[in-house]
Amino acid sequence: MKKSIVIILVLFLQSCVISKFENSNNSFNYKKVFSETGKSYVYRTRIHLYDKDFSGLIVIKSQKNGHRIVFLNEIGMKFFDIELLSKSYKIHQIFEPMNKKMLIKLLVSDFNFILMTDLKGDTIFLKEKRSEEYALKAKKVKNIYYFDKNTLLPKKAFKYSLLRKTTFLKYEKYKSGIPQKISIKHKNIKFAMELSFIK
Repeated sequence: MKKSIVIILVLFLQSCVISKFENSNNSFNYKKVFSETGKSYVYRTRIHLYDKDFSGLIVIKSQKNGHRIVFLNEIGMKFFDIELLSKSYKIHQIFEPMNKKMLIKLLVSDFNFILMTDLKGDTIFLKEKRSEEYALKAKKVKNIYYFDKNTLLPKKAFKYSLLRKTTFLKYEKYKSGIPQKISIKHKNIKFAMELSFIK
């Protein structure tokens, strides 16, 4: 009895978060960011973690089997060098003060979120009830992405837990299919990241 009550409660709480959406009868050919194999993208970046700030350049390189992400400061010292693979990740290098399991897990999760790597299996096409905006959700994860109706490029996304939205992501000011600004912010953790495109 208790188990069934817990299941009902969980389903109710999840439905509250996504109640603004309805299943769409129409699919659409959405586009992913940073999907051109072999191409590199450079962003000026600021990471805020609790009472610390890190700034420098992030290079995102799209590879055949995933992405390589390198974050270095203005004089070339690496904060981290992470390779995101299809089902795992590899740390090539990381600055000792950042070499914490929780932070590594957070970085990997956030970059997978930005790169939309969860959208590779079964997906559910959605439509927001009020605005009728296009949206998309992978069946096995609690992420929802919004897409521009004209370009079909992502413009924002959020992660949610049982009770509320927990992480917010924005892609802004596209030029030639590349977002000139990307920002991600957590509601329950003092962690935020801002990226501004350079080349």
